Amino acid sequence: DEELALGSEGRSGGDGGASSPPAWLRMLLAAHYSASKCVASGCYTSIFLMINDSVAPELRGRVNGLSMSLSSLCKAGGPTLGAVLFAWSLSSGVGPPFDVAFSFLLTALAMLSVALAACRHLAPAAARARGYLGGSSATQQLSRSRGS
Repeated sequence: DEELALGSEGRSGGDGGASSPPAWLRMLLAAHYSASKCVASGCYTSIFLMINDSVAPELRGRVNGLSMSLSSLCKAGGPTLGAVLFAWSLSSGVGPPFDVAFSFLLTALAMLSVALAACRHLAPAAARARGYLGGSSATQQLSRSRGS
């Protein structure tokens, strides 16, 4: 009977009989975490490569500085703001849509607005109108606009 009280593996402790997940599950989660971090790093790098490729060479320093500054600001402020909003949604006692799902809804809304802005501003017609596709390069367009 003592073995039943301690659990099937004979463990005791203050965890209420809960055991750690099996090794295969931990390995699967570690592999998933590693793969997701590799994909996220690749996406992050690809975004900055696309930014570099779409800006005139004389403006790259400014644009890279601005994009890195905004990226760092969002990396620092995003989790903080998300945690505050999530804590508020848990403790406010307000009903939907301001309940537990509030921070997730705001995140979805932000991602949707970014996707819509990207579709609008990165569409081939808009890129062609800006001279990024099929014709002059951004540098030639910039020199023409300056009157050189």
